[in-house]
Amino acid sequence: MSSRKMRPRLPAIDRLVLGNFLGPFAVTFLLSLFLFLMQFLWKYIDELVGKGIETGVMLQLIFYSLADLVPMALPLTVMVASLMTFGNLSESFELVALKANGISLLRILRPAFVVMLALVGLNFLFLNFVIPRANLEAKAMLMDLRKKKPAFNISPGEFYQAIEGYSIRVGAKEADNETVRDVLIYEFKNDESKRLNVLRAEWGQMKLSEDQSELSFTLYNGVRYDEMTNQKEYRSTFPFNSMRFEKQQMTIDLSSLDVELTDRKAMSRDYRLLNVKQLAADLDTNRMRQAEMMAEHDQYMARYLHIPGLYPSQAFDSSMRRQRPVVSPLRDTQMLNNYPVEEQDVIMASAITHARGIKGTVDGLQTNLEYKRETARPYQIEWHKKFSLSLIVLLLFLIAAPLGAIIKKGGIGLPLVISVLLFVLFYAVNLTGEKMGKEGVLPVWLGMWLSSLFLLPIGLFITYKANKDRSWESIRIKLPRLRLRSKS
Repeated sequence: MSSRKMRPRLPAIDRLVLGNFLGPFAVTFLLSLFLFLMQFLWKYIDELVGKGIETGVMLQLIFYSLADLVPMALPLTVMVASLMTFGNLSESFELVALKANGISLLRILRPAFVVMLALVGLNFLFLNFVIPRANLEAKAMLMDLRKKKPAFNISPGEFYQAIEGYSIRVGAKEADNETVRDVLIYEFKNDESKRLNVLRAEWGQMKLSEDQSELSFTLYNGVRYDEMTNQKEYRSTFPFNSMRFEKQQMTIDLSSLDVELTDRKAMSRDYRLLNVKQLAADLDTNRMRQAEMMAEHDQYMARYLHIPGLYPSQAFDSSMRRQRPVVSPLRDTQMLNNYPVEEQDVIMASAITHARGIKGTVDGLQTNLEYKRETARPYQIEWHKKFSLSLIVLLLFLIAAPLGAIIKKGGIGLPLVISVLLFVLFYAVNLTGEKMGKEGVLPVWLGMWLSSLFLLPIGLFITYKANKDRSWESIRIKLPRLRLRSKS
């Protein structure tokens, strides 16, 4: 009785495919994520190391940054795991044995295909919800570090002006992130005196208070210049006091750097931090504003050109028509000849000015509309990207899995080489399409789906050939034959 209530087990063929696929998939995903993480750390290592950031904070930043790396690691993982799995099954003649028992390749691919469908859904959820949230937290943490830890963002040779009333430059910074050389500090007084004080020192030490509310400088071998703005002759002689010192203490209040919640809310409106619903809402708002601009323009043209029927009917009502003066029939087809000669120059100048004004209005509308379209493109790109990057893993599976069955090579050598080449091809086409969509060369939807439209026929062709038991040699031999026939 209990055996009847047991859940049915997967068919043996599904267990065989999934058992060979899920292991390489998990290992390859972790390795791919690690490689992309190393690339990320290599790129930003100078901004993270030696800035006085706590280990926990740095690990948290890396954790949030991993979210952006997942959509890059998944395509490479799918290709490597699919090529390895079905290449191994083909090399060990397990695919041959299954086909000999009347099982088609499409049936063999079905369990892994179902896994890919589930991965498409999970990838979309990840792109839509996890990545925007992770990017927001990472961006907020970087802002907190830059504002609450000036040492994190004070770069040698550059003026740091985030602290209200101060501009700080250091010539060099030691490895301890506290000792600084060639210090130059401009102090701006925002009181009635509007005084500017300049302080320069050979070297010094920079430390934050325990509550991180004050930045303390201990400066050595320097000079301080104080403007004497209270003097009556200041505007003509610009007098100042100078004072040399061997050691001087200076404390800077950092209360102006406190990050408020409203800053996070403002950051969250960045298009890269929005989900599909929010992106669609912003795009609708942009389209409504464009429509309002067009309606205002139509009303303007209708009001100043007085051309009924050329613009929307709501711009003309009966009262406007009644107020228009009655014009007698023209004596001459040349409009200007109907007026006295002495008035024609004035009329001509007035007409030219009026025409230029209308042209300026039209040009301004065109510029504003183009600006609205340009600002909408990043939102459109991000909206399409969440769907296209989700579906791409399925298309790459349709290429890699049948290709692995055709080449009949397992292991990590040849599958890795082919996967890297396919990944570079996908990445180049995807990047080109995105750039062309952003610049308006192609419609945004076409640019974002260009890689999918490019890979889909390739995947269907390889799947068809693999299902017909075509070998890699036969496909490779047919390609030059096709070229010869086309020449003949």
